[in-house]
Amino acid sequence: MAHLATFNSSEIERALQNIPAFKNYKLNNATGSLLIEYDASIVKPHLIDALFSQSEQDAEQACYALGACLEIDGANHE
Repeated sequence: MAHLATFNSSEIERALQNIPAFKNYKLNNATGSLLIEYDASIVKPHLIDALFSQSEQDAEQACYALGACLEIDGANHE
């Protein structure tokens, strides 16, 4: 979450609004935290769990899989 401190909240909100899989979100500037409610039919819960895996490789693979699900950084764009 430390990297969130380098962005202003309006940039974060703009980015989150452009991701259809995110149903709702709450940004807490005081704590530097972000709570996201997501569509489980688009983002599979096991991918979220894998982000917090003890295995760095599993977490990295989950990150790439999430990027593909969310179409981040041009993934799945023609």
